[in-house]
Amino acid sequence: MSDTVVSGPPSEARASVALPGARSELRSLPLHEAGPGEGWLQVTASGICGTDVSLFAKGVPEPTVLGHHVVGRIAAVAPEQGERTWQGRVGDRVVIEEYLPCGTCPSCTSGAYRLCPQTDLWGGGRRVGTLPAAEASGLHGGNAEYLLLQPNTVVHPLPPELSEELAAWVLPYANALDWTLRAGAVRKGETVVIVGPGYHGLAVAAAARYAGAETVVAGLRRDRTRLEIAERLGAVTVAADTGTDLAEGVRRVLGSRAADCVVDAVGAAPHVVRVAVDLLGQGGRLVLTTPKQPAAVPVDTSAMIRRNVRISAVRGRRPEYVRQAIASLADGTSGLQELPSVEVSLEETGDMLARLAAGTGPKSPHVVVRP
Repeated sequence: MSDTVVSGPPSEARASVALPGARSELRSLPLHEAGPGEGWLQVTASGICGTDVSLFAKGVPEPTVLGHHVVGRIAAVAPEQGERTWQGRVGDRVVIEEYLPCGTCPSCTSGAYRLCPQTDLWGGGRRVGTLPAAEASGLHGGNAEYLLLQPNTVVHPLPPELSEELAAWVLPYANALDWTLRAGAVRKGETVVIVGPGYHGLAVAAAARYAGAETVVAGLRRDRTRLEIAERLGAVTVAADTGTDLAEGVRRVLGSRAADCVVDAVGAAPHVVRVAVDLLGQGGRLVLTTPKQPAAVPVDTSAMIRRNVRISAVRGRRPEYVRQAIASLADGTSGLQELPSVEVSLEETGDMLARLAAGTGPKSPHVVVRP
């Protein structure tokens, strides 16, 4: 963990800029003096997640600095600090959320700023890691040496004992805590089945462990290394030949029991909904984390009603779970300190995104850009 004291930002910063056509290049972008309510963050870590990979693989519409799991130190703040909607002093270590909400709509005023229409990803919303490089400085994503803190940036302070690599887990782990504890209503002693051992799947396994639940993580045989990582978190794992074989493998592990909660963490695969409903028992809860393709999937409504199944669809996380994630990561109760991380430089970021999009990335899903 670095204890560098930031003295102020330079006049320009290097950034890995994603380009249309699934390409990237390293650029130097200018830094302007922080205006009213603004500041500059010196980026120390930027976690790569599936959204970044998807945006890169599909090809951004115009040059963009990706990266929205961002950790850093505040390098500069405008004189009008009291007028901003976030708090922080120069030198403070922080993690920022990806949302850039309006602050005035009903969602924002109720605290659910992640649901603000202005920051809605499906509506072309404004988020860290999605704003074009042509806007202002262009430094709006974590894959750069510096990031512009806007008046509506959501900032959370970090304790000094939390390393940069582990701090990059804050947002995915906060998602997982929200999905597991709130949406999944998981309690100590229950059984949680997680379908998919990816970045968020492993974070959910950590959250289920935190909740005191017995955890089963299911994946494909090609996911063997990631399933072994899940075992470090205390999970029992199932490796199937195909997605349709997952339910049979999980049933063998569960025996006569049924799952209390199933968390879908596999992305767009539509068959997961049917598999999950089949695994749930009386009062079971299914947590859907990603849209399916196609979006409309067949569901056995008779089985759902007979077993009183509840389905919760989730988006992001409530702010209290960010704070809970930070505390758990800092005190070691998350278990995520046992998982390997892969660090890449800005020069290597574009190549890593291409590898991840092609399915040839590292075995560990925790890939961190270290500018």
